[in-house]
Amino acid sequence: MFNLLDFVYENCIFQQFKVNDLLFIEYKCVADESLLRVWSRHNYIMYVIKGKKLWQTPQAQYYVKAGEAVFVKKGANFVHQFFDEGFCSLIIFIPDEFISNTILENPAPVPVFTNKSTDTVIRLHTDAVLSGYFHSVLAYFAKKEAPAKSLLEIKFKELILDLMSSPGNDALCTYFKSLCNHKSKVSIAEIMEMNFMYNMKIEDFAYLCGRSLTAFKRDFTEEFKMPPGRWLLLKRLEYVKHLMEVTDKNVNELAFESGFENVSHFIRVFRQTYGNTPLQFKKSIARKNLVGSSLC
Repeated sequence: MFNLLDFVYENCIFQQFKVNDLLFIEYKCVADESLLRVWSRHNYIMYVIKGKKLWQTPQAQYYVKAGEAVFVKKGANFVHQFFDEGFCSLIIFIPDEFISNTILENPAPVPVFTNKSTDTVIRLHTDAVLSGYFHSVLAYFAKKEAPAKSLLEIKFKELILDLMSSPGNDALCTYFKSLCNHKSKVSIAEIMEMNFMYNMKIEDFAYLCGRSLTAFKRDFTEEFKMPPGRWLLLKRLEYVKHLMEVTDKNVNELAFESGFENVSHFIRVFRQTYGNTPLQFKKSIARKNLVGSSLC
């Protein structure tokens, strides 16, 4: 699992401005893998300056090229990288608490949006105001001296308020509004359904759910009537079967995209659960499809 936040924060090759947990990064791609499982403990916005990337979730794919931006919720995603040209972007890391505090401290009323749930990746409507904002931040990287931290914090707040006032970013505003409700606990079911296919530690799942490890295990068992490890295994195997039915992915791809540590572990637990290897199972599906098509 590629920890994006820790990687960019600890790597001195990236220019960065930091204020507490807020972080601006001028990021240039250095990874040499075409498909990564990327994890971040904070939300981030990525504005592409040059090149392109593709985020993949269980619900959709989000292809982003130069001049476009996405908001990625804390957690994990599959990210496809392209090497036909260089990649450069502005990444802005923003914790939940800063987003909710900025909105609640703002004297203007919080707009009312739908309660429709949002995906882990939200495409941004990059209008002239938002594009101008990104380039105003990028201008600081061209200066010899870093801007004052007080100014940087204002720039972070400016971004949140710009997004909240943008009519083209209703989906993101729906998510921001949900963060302002401090009385409700983060839904374990929602977080787990969005992230089960990523090979994260139980501690990481607990963090995403806003709970200590002990509280997470207790609340999880109460919700699902089984411990997290068992649920994750069954959910990933169920997801694998779905991928086999709707795609032609090979065993390596199936293991990677369903959160298993390695191929041998995946094959072993699949056979223990279903009595066949993944390859045998795929062949049985192909035979059923062939019989079904011949009867039509």
